[in-house]
Amino acid sequence: MFVFLAPDCPLSQSYTLTLNQLRAKFGNAGVGFYGVVTGDKYDSKEIDGFITEFQIGLPMVLDPKAALAQFFGATITPEVFMVNTEGMPVYQGAIDNWAPELGQHRTVITEHYLLDALDSFIQTGKVSVHKTKAVGCFIERGN
Repeated sequence: MFVFLAPDCPLSQSYTLTLNQLRAKFGNAGVGFYGVVTGDKYDSKEIDGFITEFQIGLPMVLDPKAALAQFFGATITPEVFMVNTEGMPVYQGAIDNWAPELGQHRTVITEHYLLDALDSFIQTGKVSVHKTKAVGCFIERGN
């Protein structure tokens, strides 16, 4: 599981608790979670500060040349790419429907896309929803 994040993206910041909870729940089931910071916009101090301030428990992968972002087609933070053991994508998109559009937030989350995909995949090896629309900040790939 790869989650594209940006230290200065409010939605990336807001979802860190949810991502930590999902990692705690599914880590023992063999699901690997990795945060990905794309581009060369952020220095190590900014990334370390993001990890510390938001208590991110995911290992972070730096993608300075946007190779992972290009491989997956990632354009938004936060955006999730869940892959099977062969590296093939099985789910792409939003974590849930808390933010249906940029600048909007629901008081109650009614769709837990990533949780449902993880539960379904672990139980059956399949997911019913393969793609949802990620909402957040555009990935700035840098130079």
